[in-house]
Amino acid sequence: MVSRTARPMPPLSGAPVYRERTDAGGQQGARAPASLLQELVRSAARLPSLAAKYERHTARDDVALRDLPVLTQEELAAATQEAIALRGDRPGLLWAHGGTLEAPGLSLLPEGMFASEIHRAWNPIGPQDVVANLHPSGRLRPDHYFFNRFAATAGATVLPVGDLPEGDADNWLAFLARQGVTAVAAPPQTLARLLSNVAAGRPIPWLRTLLLGGAAHDTTPDALLAAHFPYTDTWRLYGTPTSWVIGRRGPQCLADVYHPLPHQLVEVVDGRVLLTTLSSARVPPLIRYETRERAEFTHCACDHRSPALRVFGPTPPFFRFRGRTIDARELVALATACGEVAEAEVTVTPEGWIRLRVRLAPDAVDDHHSVAWVRFQVLERHLVLAGCVAELPEAFEVVPVDQPIGALPPASGEF
Repeated sequence: MVSRTARPMPPLSGAPVYRERTDAGGQQGARAPASLLQELVRSAARLPSLAAKYERHTARDDVALRDLPVLTQEELAAATQEAIALRGDRPGLLWAHGGTLEAPGLSLLPEGMFASEIHRAWNPIGPQDVVANLHPSGRLRPDHYFFNRFAATAGATVLPVGDLPEGDADNWLAFLARQGVTAVAAPPQTLARLLSNVAAGRPIPWLRTLLLGGAAHDTTPDALLAAHFPYTDTWRLYGTPTSWVIGRRGPQCLADVYHPLPHQLVEVVDGRVLLTTLSSARVPPLIRYETRERAEFTHCACDHRSPALRVFGPTPPFFRFRGRTIDARELVALATACGEVAEAEVTVTPEGWIRLRVRLAPDAVDDHHSVAWVRFQVLERHLVLAGCVAELPEAFEVVPVDQPIGALPPASGEF
């Protein structure tokens, strides 16, 4: 086995000072510079839907984070629509974190996608690297564009490959080797295919660096990656669908533990992650935004002295599916919008696959065609699910049931 010395994460010179605290409410987190926090509050108050929430805090020079209200996902959604309309000539990237064609869940990122801020704290690649970007570019997904920009920020050369063609992975991997590729950025579904290649006896000795995460949160076990890629260092990013990238980790960090990025201030209140983005470039501002994620502060095995966050996953009715976070309520709403469906319920199997249980309407024909139509409608109208299912269709199944949903016995991972 050949090992490579991991590139350590750099010290955060000039970054906001983090100070952990624990109070009677079980809150632990960090402090924000008062002047920047005041700027964020005033920016938020300019948006009509947030004016009443923040107006009384705008006149204060000594505004403290703990005194500000929590920003909910519903409030952020309304404010994002306003920010899109009022943005003017400021460039940005609009992407879907969920939702449907009729009610999209959209996030707005500044044009730079915080690539420079992330690179200052997380530096797995440099000018000597050639990065193959295997993230697909379609359907309002940000990771493909981010890793192109991140590689350029690091001075590396990037090959924006996108999806590996089905059944042709061997030829593409040989092509990447001939181009001198040293690093790969890949989503969970593509990483699974690379692991299959290695399991079939085809190691990838030229792959020195693996870049995982972003909007798609990859939970592939570190031990599995180490066993299949003995020549490779794995670097990960952690984010949520609406907040973008929150934390990073290097090869020496503990499993499921991430260090918050300097521009992302994290609080953990009763096990829930609240996030404040310390940048005026993010519009609408994220101020104590409730991410719907569960985590705790912990210590990491690496030499980095910044806070460490152990991530547990989303709170119901949200769940992770092939790296993306899905709202079970959206799938139920899409299913019941079909005239053929009277009731619906989402369950997740121990393997992480989705089972959408539906009770058909009395006048619906109970056959394969009705079930296939419901499945098609849900995939066609949801802005995230179809891209997750594309390479593994069996991971999303619509299952007809005869009994009312409430009378069914509980299923694994029921929401």
